[in-house]
Amino acid sequence: MRLVTLLLSVLLALPARVNANTALPTGLFVANALNAHPLPRVERVPSVDGWEHWFKLERGLLTLRPDGRFIASFRYYRQHVKPRGAVRPGPLLNETYKGRFSVQGTRLTLNPDPTKKYKKVKPIIGTISGTRMSLPYIVAEGQSKHPLRLDLKREGNW
Repeated sequence: MRLVTLLLSVLLALPARVNANTALPTGLFVANALNAHPLPRVERVPSVDGWEHWFKLERGLLTLRPDGRFIASFRYYRQHVKPRGAVRPGPLLNETYKGRFSVQGTRLTLNPDPTKKYKKVKPIIGTISGTRMSLPYIVAEGQSKHPLRLDLKREGNW
């Protein structure tokens, strides 16, 4: 009976999703390109009202932790402008997202935690291979869809 209790307590203490043969990738990944162009990078995304969402990504960081959680943070400028209109960037903005991640082979899935604004958040599926990561994302604004791809490189260990 003691052996069964000991065995159950050991099994319950182990993480459910981490296999001893396949450790989760961890570390700090730094964005180095947006749509194959080095950062900082400016993009213009068409809006439904005929205007554009102008943004300039200055920095992107993604930390993968050993417990299967991630933290992503971005520094950027944005403005709603007329097509090809002059841009006067406002203040530098910061956004941070947290959630869980999983890896199957080279497929990386980021599942962001719900926020006050978004109760149901779609997962972001990218690829990871060694020290490189690629995260495609589609900005959908009404009928318009604008694909983005963020490329990152590991620059620090956990």
